[in-house]
Amino acid sequence: MAGGSNAPCINPTMLNPLKRSGLRFTLFSVALIGLSFFTSDTVLAQKEALPFQHEKNHALPSGKKVGVIFHERKCKSGECRETDGGMWGMDSGVPRFVTETFLVFIDGQRFHIPEKFYRDLTNTRSLHVSEQNGRVVIELKGGDAAGAYTAHFRLGGMCGFERKICGEICGEIWEHGTWYNAFAYEWDPRCEGGIE
Repeated sequence: MAGGSNAPCINPTMLNPLKRSGLRFTLFSVALIGLSFFTSDTVLAQKEALPFQHEKNHALPSGKKVGVIFHERKCKSGECRETDGGMWGMDSGVPRFVTETFLVFIDGQRFHIPEKFYRDLTNTRSLHVSEQNGRVVIELKGGDAAGAYTAHFRLGGMCGFERKICGEICGEIWEHGTWYNAFAYEWDPRCEGGIE
């Protein structure tokens, strides 16, 4: 140690990389903070969910053509009341959306689904159309966490349908309802045996 000092001697060549890394750290910090401000508005915009909309024609393996129109809309002021277990797709509180339209057409003919069978579904995320044993199956998924649901509509020709509601993964059925189309029974002899 020169001059009798106990202070460590710093080599100037070692100082340059430290200065550069400090500068890089500072630029990185500024960039990270700037990016967080920029993305915070984007994240908030993404969190605000939009009402689910589905308008699509589906061609099934059997050759059936199924058209589905499904629209949710935001609740009008004072329209949606607080619920605790009265709607699928939320645990409790005031729903953000109400299902306004659920129209199904099989080979161009409208299949009637009464409003009471879809107005209790909210926060829908997806709609899938398939076929099982010759029956059209419409699967709706919605909600999240404790309010998550899967709704299966199994359409039986024009004679009626079954609606089953279960959790996100259908281990057990929470609700099972059957609706018979009395009008179809008058003109369609296939309906005498019940839902096809």
